[in-house]
Formats: sequence, C-alpha cells, structure tokens
Amino acid sequence: MPNPAGFGELGFKKAVLQLEARLREALPAPFRRLSSHEIGATYRQRRFERGWRIDMLCSDGEARQIDLLVSPAFPLGYPRTALVDGPGQLVWPHVEHDGILCLLPIMAEVDADDPGSVAIHLIGRSARLIEDLLKGEIIERDFREEFLTYWFYARDAKFKITSIVDPGGPSRELRAWRDKDMVIVGESQEQLESWLSRRFGNPRGNKRFHTEPAGLLWLSSPPLPADYPHNGADLLALAKKESDEAYSLLIDLASKAQKDIIVLMGAEGRGGSGLIATMTTSGRKVSSRDGKIQEPLSKGFAPNRMPKEVATLRTYSAAPVVKAEVSRADPRWIHGRGKDARSMRLLQKTVTFVGCGSVGSSVAAKLVRAGVGNCHFVDPEDLDWPNLGRHELGADSIGKNKALELAAKFQRAFPHLAIEGHEVSAQALIDGYRELLESSDLVISATGSWSAEGALNRWHLVNGRKKPFLYGWTESYGAAGHAVLIGADGGCLRCGIGGTGVPHFLGCHWPEGSATIEEPACGNHFTPYGAVELGFVNDLISETALRALLEESTLSHHRIWLAPIQRIKDSGGAITEAMTQLAERENPGGQIWEREWCQSDCPSCSFAREYRSVA
Repeated sequence: MPNPAGFGELGFKKAVLQLEARLREALPAPFRRLSSHEIGATYRQRRFERGWRIDMLCSDGEARQIDLLVSPAFPLGYPRTALVDGPGQLVWPHVEHDGILCLLPIMAEVDADDPGSVAIHLIGRSARLIEDLLKGEIIERDFREEFLTYWFYARDAKFKITSIVDPGGPSRELRAWRDKDMVIVGESQEQLESWLSRRFGNPRGNKRFHTEPAGLLWLSSPPLPADYPHNGADLLALAKKESDEAYSLLIDLASKAQKDIIVLMGAEGRGGSGLIATMTTSGRKVSSRDGKIQEPLSKGFAPNRMPKEVATLRTYSAAPVVKAEVSRADPRWIHGRGKDARSMRLLQKTVTFVGCGSVGSSVAAKLVRAGVGNCHFVDPEDLDWPNLGRHELGADSIGKNKALELAAKFQRAFPHLAIEGHEVSAQALIDGYRELLESSDLVISATGSWSAEGALNRWHLVNGRKKPFLYGWTESYGAAGHAVLIGADGGCLRCGIGGTGVPHFLGCHWPEGSATIEEPACGNHFTPYGAVELGFVNDLISETALRALLEESTLSHHRIWLAPIQRIKDSGGAITEAMTQLAERENPGGQIWEREWCQSDCPSCSFAREYRSVA
C-alpha cells in the first residue's frame, strides 16, 4: 500500500503514470514493466512497489540493463536504479549486493511534483556511473575515499565497537573494555576508567573496570575490499605490509592478550579520519557446560609464559576475524564531527557556573553541548516544582540540590567531559573555593541576586580581573535579556549597577503597574514567562560566553536582546528611552522581522483540490 503519509494512493498512481509517460517520451531504448514476482525475487530485502527494466548499450559494446524501481513512498521517496546482472558486491564501488546503485546522498531531496524528470535524471546518472566504472578510473579511488561504507557492507554482524580513541596515527597499543552489551576502546586504562565511571558510576567496593590490550593500526591509505582481512593471518599480513611498527604492535599484543584481540584500523578518507575494527577469534569462548573457554590461546602453557612465536601463530591463525563497525564517541567527533576547529580549544577550557536556575542551567547545558571540557556548577538551592517549567532538570530532581543534580545529569550524558557540582553559595565559593575561581577561564553568574553578584564583582576586582566574568539576567516577563562581560579593561559590574542591584540601563519599564506579581505568600514575587521566552535570553548569554572563551576579548561590554514590541506591550511594558536611543544609534543586527507568507497556486494546492474532488 502506498505511503498514506505521503501523497496517498492517488498520488502514487498519478506519479507512476507520469513516470511511464516520461520514459516513453525520453528514452531511446525499449523498456518494460517488471512483474511483482520479478521485483520480489530480485530485491528481497527492499520494499519496491513498481519497477521497469531498461536496455542500455554501453561503450564496450556490451548490452546491459538497468532497473528503475519505486517504493511505496514514491514520489516523495526518490526512485532507485539497479544494474541487472552486476559484478557482485564490492567489485565496483557504488553498487550494492543486489545491484542497487548509490547515486544520491542519504538525505537527498527531489522534486516530488515532477517524478518523471527525476527518474530520467537518475537513469542518466546511472548510465554515466556505469561508463565510469567500465573505464576503471574511479574504482580504487572511490573504494578508498569512502572506505567506511564498503567496510560496513563487508562487516560480519551488527556487532559494533565504540571508540573514544583520538582517530589519528601512529599505530599504537590501546585498551578495551567489554561486557555482554558493548565494547569500548580507549587510549589507556586511565582514560577508560574515567569514561566508564562517569557514564555508569564507580564499580562496587574496591573493584576496578577490567580492561585488556587492544591495538590501532594507522594505515597510510584506506584498505581496498580485496585487502579486507578474513582471518588472523590476513590481519598480520596487512600490518606487516603497512610498516614494521604496525607488525611489531600485533606481535606484542599477541604475547599480552589472554583471549581475542580487538584491532582498530584507521585511515584518512575523503571526508576525514575513519575507523573500522576487527576482532580475532582464535580464543573465542565455545559452548561448554562450565562456560569456560575450551581452547584457550594459552593452552599447554603457564599464564604469561607462552613463547611470543607461539602466541603469534595461535592469535593470527586461520581462524576468521570478526569485521565490525566502529561508532566514534571521541570528543572531536561528538562536538562537530571532526570538522569544528573550536571544539579542541573548548575542551581545554574551564568554566564555573554560579547559579543553576532557569538561566544558569540552560546556559550550562548549551556550553556543555558545545564541548567545554571542565565545568563546575555552583548553587546552594534545591529544585522545586515552580522551577520545572524553565529548568533543565525534571521532576525526578525535586527536593535535590540543583548544582549536584545538574552535574550528575550532564556527566552521565557527556562522559568525556569533567563536570562537578558544588552545593555552596556564591559567598561560600569566594571564601572556600579560591582555586576554582582562579583556575576558571570564565566565570558565568546567573544568580539573580545582587548581593551574590556584587560579592563576585568585588572578588574579581580584588584579584586583578585576570579572567573574564560574565553576568546574565533577564528583565521582567522575559522582555529583555542582558549579558555583561567584565574583562580586564573597562568598567566593572558595579559601574553599571545601582546600589540596590538595579541596572542603570534597562530595556523596558512598566509605567502602569508593577513589573512583578505577588504570590499569596509574604514577600514572594515573580513574573510569568516560560522557557520559550527565556530561550532567546539564554542564547544571548551562551553566545557571549562562547565568544569570551574563543576570542579572549579584554574589554568589558554589554549585549542586549529585546523581545518583540507587541509582547512587551502585552505584558504592560514599554521600551525605555535609553533603549530607543540605542536602537536608533546602533545597528542591532539581531532583530527578528515578521512578514506575511506568500500564497500561490502551487502544485501541492492543485493536488489537494484534485484529491478532495475525487474523495
């Protein structure tokens, strides 16, 4: 049944008719429809609904055939083409095991309103690809440049290895940790223990995470499919061909390992570094009543006394290797897929967040996700129900300290970062955590308390303003947001704040009433706004923090975000004269403008009318 979420059955049938008409009009060669039986028998693992077989005469004088196939998602989903009687898997790049040709990126979009032209275009691309493959010039190049894809096709199972290794040379020894659900490979015992304890918590008692030797072969170029190792001996031969260092690494691993060895292989492809993996199987556990390995690698020898030559022969034997996919979890990949040059600089930074409320928690969340390597959260207060609508924490943290809960949450989610919570006030931070303040590349305060921020400002002044402090807050109803960065030069925080904590510069004022609402309790005031309104303010403060960490400006400055005028009016507020003058004098650059969406008689409108008339 055609996809009801797409164009529906009517749309599918109409698109198929358009496609066939276009084939008759544009193709010089004959074609015929494929039967449902032919489609099902040839493409067993696909969900194609219709298909056509097209004859093609190639430049080598051979007649070949291309299948054009559409799924139930057609015309939203683009047609696929296949080379009939292709050379088999991993002989030509871009040709899958059943002959399907890889022509477009995974997330490619096509014009669903013109399915015939899309099909003709793809047939033309298929013909050009086959001609290029016949010439042979792109075969080795594309196999190497996109080697992760072809290794994926050749992998033995869905077994996947997680890597926190820095993907680069040289070849070197690694450590691996595994349980029944996952395998993680890291640079060292210390790195793995740190990552695992942050992700899963510390082992009980005096136990440690048990790790084992593993290796990384860094290859001068990605392997071709013909070079993929099938057994341990192939793997050793591959290392020997690569370099003496790579060969020696595998020999050393054989003498250290008590069971199968995980070996990552890395190289530079067209899009950057890539990792693939193998695991030897010479000492794999086989079924036995007591669960022990029946043929251990060390059979016949005392532990750690097996000669290196014997260990090598047994480990890299004719026993098959498991070819596995590698899932990268290294910091460079997580924060920018290896392409964001800022990520490695941010990983070296330390930021202390003072105040983990609605502003502080969200700013912290953004900077953690940006990849700040060392984060300290400071807040003495517990989370309460009224906090939930604007906070990063949820109901499971009610009654618990915000800083500790936030640190625990993000530490589990980002085990490659160092995140710590401190259940103390700003004043206690100043009194007892001087080293933390001094070691921070940036201190971000979002306490909403003038007494706390006034104290931080004084500490900053007294200690020479060596590193920047960033203060962020929002005005009532989330109508305006402020980010004030105090650097080594220019004014301090107090320079722009009155004695009771009222800023000299405000974006809004409330001429007809109070800027706050009172709870039915003594002294409790608030303004009703939510996470959506606050999101703009948090973005302003987060971006200012990121710039402070990366650009290292020393001059104090003030950035302001102002809500749309109508929202300010709806809250009973108005823009201050100072803000009006600023907006007139400076190019705000970040204003949001609104416009009416245009209307036309587009193909989708026509289709909808037609569909309703038939229904």
